[in-house]
Amino acid sequence: MKDAVMASALARTYFHTVDAFRPLLDGGEAVVCLGAPCALSRSAHISAPQPPQSDSAAPEAAYRLALFTLPELRFQLGDRVEVRTGGGQVWHGRTSESFPYPSHCVTVVELRETEAST
Repeated sequence: MKDAVMASALARTYFHTVDAFRPLLDGGEAVVCLGAPCALSRSAHISAPQPPQSDSAAPEAAYRLALFTLPELRFQLGDRVEVRTGGGQVWHGRTSESFPYPSHCVTVVELRETEAST
């Protein structure tokens, strides 16, 4: 029951979508997911500011945030992600390994640049 309550609470925060791509040995990329619901959050374990809310590029220093997805979306170290916000921003970054929980999955994502959505 507790896991269902947690999943329901998290689902209400999924205002963003994520596209993820896994690098291949031949230099190409494989699609991990397209348009999957997600949420971004700063946490006590990740000390970094929120990315800027403008269409300018973020500083080279990464913004480290927690990315929450449904349990079946697990990322590997180095997966490339594009997170689209409800406000029309696209944030580009790379992921760490995902940590599965019974009700959700969390991944640390380093965002390096932001742009206006097209």
